[in-house]
Amino acid sequence: MNSKTLFTLLILTLLSSCGSFEKEKGSLLTKTEHKDLVNVFDINKDQADLFKEKEINTETAKTAEVKATEVKTSKKSKNKKGSKIEDAKSATAAAATKSIQATHSATAGFNYPADYPQILKDYDNVSKSIWDKFKPMFFPGEQSIMAISYLGVTAGYITISSKDIVKLGDKTTFHYFARFKSKDAYRYFYWLDDTIETFVEKNQFLPVKYSLIQREKKQNVDDLELFDFKKLKTFHWYKRVKEGNNKDQKIENYISRFTQDSFSALQFVRGLPLQKGDLYDFPVVTRGEPWLLKIEVMGEETISVNGTDIKAFRLKAETHFPGVLQKSGDINFWYSADETRKLVKFQAKVKIGSIYGELVEYKPGVLIK
Repeated sequence: MNSKTLFTLLILTLLSSCGSFEKEKGSLLTKTEHKDLVNVFDINKDQADLFKEKEINTETAKTAEVKATEVKTSKKSKNKKGSKIEDAKSATAAAATKSIQATHSATAGFNYPADYPQILKDYDNVSKSIWDKFKPMFFPGEQSIMAISYLGVTAGYITISSKDIVKLGDKTTFHYFARFKSKDAYRYFYWLDDTIETFVEKNQFLPVKYSLIQREKKQNVDDLELFDFKKLKTFHWYKRVKEGNNKDQKIENYISRFTQDSFSALQFVRGLPLQKGDLYDFPVVTRGEPWLLKIEVMGEETISVNGTDIKAFRLKAETHFPGVLQKSGDINFWYSADETRKLVKFQAKVKIGSIYGELVEYKPGVLIK
């Protein structure tokens, strides 16, 4: 290890000892820059209107669901008065249809665009069975704070929150928000304050809108992804302001029928069975480019999280970022083995050492299934 590296480690260690968690937490939870990137980029008005945000009162949404359930129950009661023979016929037909569907691939009978890539059809065949195992989990009001460390030094904190249910156009969506902020003690060395949001369609858990706003010492980035599953396309806008290396681009690309964005994927796995030996392969879209995320459930372990031993599922994720990113590697995630399935720890290998994340504070939400 050369003298420059030793000096850098010394500085990082000294800086990490400055400031308390409560102070950093207060800074992390302060109101940050919030702008809807749909209003920032040059987007067709008709398209933009489909992705504008409108909050829905959670209690109103729950009441509407209860009423819908009552209507369905009422209809079922009336149907019971009908012919038992007709019910038997319907049940037999439904069973036959289900059997036929099970013997066909996910792509059979689906009307894909003529120029739709074969690799995405292959992704559909792989992913359909995973969606069949998935059960949505959403906890409005949930908030996790994780300490992010590198080379044994806490570099910053990330908060991950489940916000209120939001309406985007005609879609009811789950709203997830994350903010990653470097420790204030590092502001003279390097600082960053990044926010990520994703809006996921409530019933099918498919992403509708993803945005990343990076505000860092050496660059500013606005990154927007809009998903149109009727057209099976993603529309991506990207703007980077960086001395000597500005970038401004728009990408329109086909996507799989069963896909996630790079943030919603972390929430999606919470609703999977997570049984030891399970393999989950599904596509993720990053900067307009689809790639296949491969996850293996390694089993249940007892781990220490912020000084407390808990049971957690360890997931090994193999990533292969496409295009300009050209990165691949393994990341280990640990999700709590309880009803919340919250993310409690992760480890990502980098060129030198690893980046670690560990839950240091958790505020539960109220489960909506």
